[in-house]
Amino acid sequence: MKIKVIREGKSLVFEGNGQDSLLTQLREQDVYISAACGGKGRCGKCKVRMTEGAAEPTEADCACLKAEELAEGWRLACMVYPDRDCTLTIDSADESEFAVVAFQTEGSSEELAARIAKEQTYGIAIDIGTTTIAIALIGPRYGTLHAVTSINHQRAYGADVISRIQASNDGEKEALKERILQDLYSGIGRLLAESGADAQKVSQIAIAGNTTMGHLLMGYSCETLGVYPFTPVNVGTICESFGEMFASQIEDQGAHALALDVPVTLLPGITTYVGADISAGMLSCGFDRLEEPCLLIDLGTNGEMALGNQERILVTSTAAGPAFEGGNISCGMGSVPGAICNVTIEHEHVQTKTIGDQPPVGLCGTGVIETVYELVKEELVDETGMLEEDYFDDGFVLARTEAGEEIAFTQKDVREIQLAKSAVRAGVETLLLRYGIGYEQIGRVFLAGGFGYRVDLKKAVGIGMLPEALLDKTIAVGNSSLSGAAQYLQQADAAERLDALIASSEEIELSSDRDFNAFYTEYMFFE
Repeated sequence: MKIKVIREGKSLVFEGNGQDSLLTQLREQDVYISAACGGKGRCGKCKVRMTEGAAEPTEADCACLKAEELAEGWRLACMVYPDRDCTLTIDSADESEFAVVAFQTEGSSEELAARIAKEQTYGIAIDIGTTTIAIALIGPRYGTLHAVTSINHQRAYGADVISRIQASNDGEKEALKERILQDLYSGIGRLLAESGADAQKVSQIAIAGNTTMGHLLMGYSCETLGVYPFTPVNVGTICESFGEMFASQIEDQGAHALALDVPVTLLPGITTYVGADISAGMLSCGFDRLEEPCLLIDLGTNGEMALGNQERILVTSTAAGPAFEGGNISCGMGSVPGAICNVTIEHEHVQTKTIGDQPPVGLCGTGVIETVYELVKEELVDETGMLEEDYFDDGFVLARTEAGEEIAFTQKDVREIQLAKSAVRAGVETLLLRYGIGYEQIGRVFLAGGFGYRVDLKKAVGIGMLPEALLDKTIAVGNSSLSGAAQYLQQADAAERLDALIASSEEIELSSDRDFNAFYTEYMFFE
């Protein structure tokens, strides 16, 4: 059968294989659709409108979509198994304009071009996040010279690491590997093209990311990552040549392939769920040189954190889930133009602001936090997390899209953020308890990650995600994983410092920790 896809005025026709889901076949055609649940028919993010040859609705379609949507031909791509010619329209954006935190370079384009030309060598620092990728050109003389960012297209296989692990174990290991390799290869190419840097001057590439991202990049089995005792294949330093790592991309490009003959280093992590993104983050924040204990919290699809100083460090990871990046939220989405990022509610009158001041299309992570804070403040959500009765069934409407569709915050969404914020807060409290110190002994709180960079800290404290006593000590440090990878390239003793940080780190396992579970229950409520 022929499958025709229409998106943003462009069309693609390909031959269906008669056996895989529509979502899987779209992936094979490099048509990206976010699938937060990994194609299990639960999140509703992969919906498409079948204008010809519509499949019969499944139970999952009926659970996720409204009756009028079903009548208009909307279906979940992960639940459609095409058995006839069909035409479908994808209205959702491909998230190519996802707002990703990287480095801010200073100076005019002419000044940056002059710096790039003066450098004798370059390094390339990379952060592979579960949701996004950041790549920066680093010079020994001038530091950060240019940066590019993109979505991590593995997101089509699930919004969080658990979904990716499951997808890998279900036979998608090679597909996931090729997807991230292509993202990195094209990102490096774009970095060099945009900056005008001479590829022959690149001397080294350093990559940081969580342990699962490292496994998927290297093509390691993920079978032991998701089951107790959660044993990784390798969390140590990994070195390969550019040619070895990107062999398939180089072969595809032929004469147009990137001419790089450099080593690629994956920085070492600590454990399965406290990876190189946190060890690099500690390096960038100088944990090995701190005298008073400080706290690093990296908020993304996981809540990873470290507490300590030059003498002792405790690390942990909480299962915060993808809510902070718009995952598992009914109208949630990534930080793309049109995503609601700021919300104010006064007497049930709503004012919103979107990324890029574009017409509203959904709700990103910071918008989620602000919505919950405002609903609690207005007593439309009580301390247990229950929405006011008038909004319990259909949710509280924040805005409408240009097509008139409601962007609503539901009871389920409130529960998702309760689970996420209580996991983060309980993780912080457990680390403090195990370290044997109180809030007053914390010198500084480093809040890392794109979500942490943009979130309104007062509102995050207001819903109980962070202690109020730490508010004035908290600073947003942006992409600390990328910063650590950059330091690894710039500082001669960085590898030694990184090894020392890892050696002095002790993991606190939270899943069976009684104190964590008690804190988790306590901080589920809104104060």
